[in-house]
Amino acid sequence: MVNIQNATIDDVGSIVNIHLQAFKDFFLSSLGKDFLELYYSCFIKNSKAVVLVAKSDNEIIGFAAATSVSKGFNTSLVKENLFSFALISVKLLFTKPHALLRLVRNLSKTSDNGKFNDNYAELFSIGVLPAGQGKGIGKMMLGSVEDNLRNTGVERLSLTTDYYNNTAVPFYQSMGYTVLYDFIAYPERRMYRFIKDLK
Repeated sequence: MVNIQNATIDDVGSIVNIHLQAFKDFFLSSLGKDFLELYYSCFIKNSKAVVLVAKSDNEIIGFAAATSVSKGFNTSLVKENLFSFALISVKLLFTKPHALLRLVRNLSKTSDNGKFNDNYAELFSIGVLPAGQGKGIGKMMLGSVEDNLRNTGVERLSLTTDYYNNTAVPFYQSMGYTVLYDFIAYPERRMYRFIKDLK
């Protein structure tokens, strides 16, 4: 039996482990374990965030991280934890300078498409251990995220995902998400923004 519950700081190690397995070739994964541990710790402590874990036999097998406010969330997360992110940035400057540049560019962008009002919540990450995939755990977690946000008055939930060769697209469509627009993220990565009305 799978239980969905709020994540705690003690769950960060498991969340990072799942992230690294589920998103091996993704940009955030390339920033390393230390960065991810800081990122998800700050997420869990933020009052605007919803971070859930899926547990089976007391083992964390999946997680989801969302926020009730999309616009400027990552920037505010860094500002609220400036010293910790500064330390990580110094390390990245010497070990992965190109990754640091990409991180700064993504954080400093004001919007991925100025034609739309980005007054919506955002799903930042959802992942399941490879052994648990295909069992409906992702649907359970995304449904729980939606319920959590809906209960706080959120009316729309968005997410971004890759445009090309993306097996997640049918999953999001099956959950009622539709394409709001597509855009180019740095560096030349074409993305979809999906949206769902939670009302």
